[in-house]
Amino acid sequence: MNKPKVILQVNASLDGRIAFTPNSTMFTPVDQSLQAFQTDPNDWKFFNEKVKSLHEVDFCLEGCNMLVSEVDELLPLPEYTENKDLLFHDYLPDKIVFREGRKTWTSVVDGKGRFRGAYKAYTDNPESYMVHLTSYGAPPEYLAFLQKEEIPYLLTGQEKVNLTEMFAKLYDILNVKCILTSSGGKLAGALIRENLLDEINILFNPTIYGGTNSPILFHSPDIYPPDILPNKLKHIESQVFDSGAIWVRYEVIKRQL
Repeated sequence: MNKPKVILQVNASLDGRIAFTPNSTMFTPVDQSLQAFQTDPNDWKFFNEKVKSLHEVDFCLEGCNMLVSEVDELLPLPEYTENKDLLFHDYLPDKIVFREGRKTWTSVVDGKGRFRGAYKAYTDNPESYMVHLTSYGAPPEYLAFLQKEEIPYLLTGQEKVNLTEMFAKLYDILNVKCILTSSGGKLAGALIRENLLDEINILFNPTIYGGTNSPILFHSPDIYPPDILPNKLKHIESQVFDSGAIWVRYEVIKRQL
């Protein structure tokens, strides 16, 4: 199968927690008392720039839980009463796909249609544009909203996004060659279980969060031999920062399917 190279870039506590508390998103404010336990901004800046310099990234991918908590109330949308066949197909307007100056895509995996913002990405990065990766189980109101806002989307899977099929679509239809994701948790867990990750970069912060419900690096189904096995990694490089943070970089050894 043709597919893009998939790179994970994420920071975590030494015990593998990617957020202080459950149901956190990238917009969740951090209590002042926790500021000292966050990743050093200079460490993150170096890590972020270094990882991106190693790859020709043309597609940035986030999981929906990074943007919308599973307990958040969803933005209500107008009921869609027209022909649903007009919605349940890939929506890729030529004027966006071939938009002058667009070189990359920004995206969210959102099989249930929970992220209902009109964010298009180019306002922050003129060389990018937003595309939603969703499923045939998404609400028609959500797809109608995306079309109204001229936000492209691709469909795979009945109840959730079939990532294997989606990545093949990205490669074949949009000519995507390298995906970078900074989403740990459920998205990273799905990527590793579905044999789709090629490289893992983790910046371990010298702290321990603990807890039992805080999101973890790889939230995936438990090992169930011989059907679900662990993943072996090959060390590429590592670096210790003055702060005590450690960047580790591994190649994922693909399982034989």
